[in-house]
Amino acid sequence: MIQRVFNFVKLIRVVRERGNWKLIRHSRKQLKEFIFCRSGLNRRSPVGAFFYWYHLLKGPDVLIWRLETFGFLFAPEADQKTIDRLNSYI
Repeated sequence: MIQRVFNFVKLIRVVRERGNWKLIRHSRKQLKEFIFCRSGLNRRSPVGAFFYWYHLLKGPDVLIWRLETFGFLFAPEADQKTIDRLNSYI
């Protein structure tokens, strides 16, 4: 239980450091549906979504990878030129 709290804090730090805030502000609805598991192939009830996230916080690496894949986080090696290029499509 305590490890999941530490992993949640780690996730918050990563989002603050590498978050694509322009995309997050632009697609709040998509992010909200991702968090509450309401879209796509990963549809779950609210209780199921809670246990899903509880399981994902066992190891935050997969969750961080998923957020990078969707573009909500920049890769650690992304420089300013890459960030500007990615955000030019928004």
